[in-house]
Amino acid sequence: MRLKDGIVTNSIDGESFAIATGKAVKEFNGLVKNNPTAAFIFELLKTEQTEDSIVAAMLEKYDVDENTVRADVRELLDILRSKNLIEG
Repeated sequence: MRLKDGIVTNSIDGESFAIATGKAVKEFNGLVKNNPTAAFIFELLKTEQTEDSIVAAMLEKYDVDENTVRADVRELLDILRSKNLIEG
């Protein structure tokens, strides 16, 4: 899975966000404000990922147990799917 074409991430004054551009605006017209953890996952999703690869990257970056990471990753991915921001 990865971010759909046209989903762009950026950071201004320490605030991370994602917006849809181009054709992606037809499916999502808004702004997603990300905390640092979500911003990290968005960056990962710029390339092809699996839930397991995201969990592994999170475990490497953060000091947290796998069950917590997996639940949080799954929750964010479900939100991204419901907003049509990722494909695959």
